[in-house]
Amino acid sequence: MKKCIAVVACLSALTSVSALAAWQEIGSNEQSTVSLDVDTLKRDGDRAQIMSMLDFKTPGVDPQSKEPIRSIIGLNEYLCGKAQYRPIEYKVFSGNKGEGKVVADVKSPDSTFEAIANGSWAAGVYSIACRAK
Repeated sequence: MKKCIAVVACLSALTSVSALAAWQEIGSNEQSTVSLDVDTLKRDGDRAQIMSMLDFKTPGVDPQSKEPIRSIIGLNEYLCGKAQYRPIEYKVFSGNKGEGKVVADVKSPDSTFEAIANGSWAAGVYSIACRAK
C-alpha cells in the first residue's frame, strides 16, 4: 500500500509545465500566439527572467528530428537597459500549448545575449518583463 501511495505521489508531481502555468496571452500574428506566465517574472537590477510560450497556428518542423512542432515554452533572460535577451532553457512540444511529446529539451545557461528585433515575440515579452518593477 505504501508503494502504491508513493507511485501516485510521484506521478502527480510529474504534471506538465504548461498545466502548472497561468498563461496570459500578450499578442498574436498569422503564425503564432505569445503568452507569458507572469508569476515566473524575476527581476535583479537590470536583468529580468520570465517564462514565455509560443503557440504556433500552423505546425512547424524541428530541424534536427524532423518531427512536427506546435509550441515552445522557454525561460529567457533580458538585459532591460540594452534591449537584449538570451534563452536559458526551452522545451519544444508536438502539441499546442505545451502538450504532447517533448520534441526537444534544450538548456543553454551560458548562451550569449542578442539584440531584440522590433516586432518580434521577444520584443513583446521584453516590454512586459522590463517595465514591471
